[in-house]
Amino acid sequence: MCFFRDDKGKVVALSDICPHRGASLSQGDCHFKGTVACPYHGWVFDGEGECISVLSEGPNSRIPGKVQARKYPTRTLKGMVFAWIGDSEPAPIEEDVPEEFFEQESQILYRIADWAVDWRVALENSMDSHVYYVHRDSILMFARGPLDPYGRSPRIRPVFVGNGFNVIWGDLQAQGNPRRSWGFRDYFNIMRGKLPYQDTHEGLGRWPKSKWRLLLNWVFVPANKRRWSRPLTTTNPLWGAGHHLPGMFRTDMRTHMYTRMCVPIGDGSTRIVYYHTTRPGSLLGRIYERVQFLLWHNWVMNIQFSNQDAKIMVSQRYDTQEKLSGTDAEIIQWRKLLQRVAIEGRGVLKDLQAEHLAKEMDTTEAEGFAVDQLQEQGLEDVPKFLAGSVSGDD
Repeated sequence: MCFFRDDKGKVVALSDICPHRGASLSQGDCHFKGTVACPYHGWVFDGEGECISVLSEGPNSRIPGKVQARKYPTRTLKGMVFAWIGDSEPAPIEEDVPEEFFEQESQILYRIADWAVDWRVALENSMDSHVYYVHRDSILMFARGPLDPYGRSPRIRPVFVGNGFNVIWGDLQAQGNPRRSWGFRDYFNIMRGKLPYQDTHEGLGRWPKSKWRLLLNWVFVPANKRRWSRPLTTTNPLWGAGHHLPGMFRTDMRTHMYTRMCVPIGDGSTRIVYYHTTRPGSLLGRIYERVQFLLWHNWVMNIQFSNQDAKIMVSQRYDTQEKLSGTDAEIIQWRKLLQRVAIEGRGVLKDLQAEHLAKEMDTTEAEGFAVDQLQEQGLEDVPKFLAGSVSGDD
């Protein structure tokens, strides 16, 4: 797409393909206010996509008024531009954009990165149990405390959240709340063996190998505590923690909402947009949040933590034959949801909301469940979907 400002200063989006000879409009120039000129022959288009002049043919050209570039509906919110690229009438933007973008009090800070991976691989990365292993040496994991039982639970329950899924980890009640505050006594009891920290793998040994990693928790846990923002709560259950269509992951970090959106930008290439949302109660709070984001959260989460993911995913393919585990239950449900929406259209989401369709999947159901086995669940078009040839009404 080609983005520029029209004569009223509003950001508009046109197809990046010039209707004349197919040159890239985004490589052109804005010689005149509210217009963009194709770099090839100087065809000038206004904010409605109308060709109003042809610089290479002069003022007497017969083209103006007869040719139009495709225009996409856009909406600018909190400094971000959202575009509807479907062929149908635009759906209400509130169905695809989180609620904080419409709140005056919320502050949204963001970072953009490009990954050389398919968008499906990038999105599903946040649906499984790799965090406990891949990110074991990340600052973020050290800052969360010593225990992470939810990342090791083999039993989870996908729960439909309006336009996607969240998960309930089945072992949480048995293991306690992994996000409570940890004090000196807790660390001391772990070192004495009175609180669980290491798992024993028969014939191999213990994991993590050493308890001395806990010293890093003492260093980084205080740095992760915040005092200048009110707890961020969602008023609309549609935008709670979990995975949301079209390609979004959200998680509640207690004092801010972390959101990662995966946008396909080419074959095997994905643009990752990170949103960091807070609700500061004062100007001083807004300044503090921005400084803290720039000096701490942006590097800890969006760079160091996420680069560990990117390093793993760059060698993955979306069409690999898989042998999934019980912790992949959400991935299975997510793929089923994508398939239904692709075939039946986004209207199926309202039906699912009414039905509250998300039943518990046992570990035995998820074990050995591979991509090609989705066909056995009555989803005949899965190969076409994986190949990108199945499309919905948007």
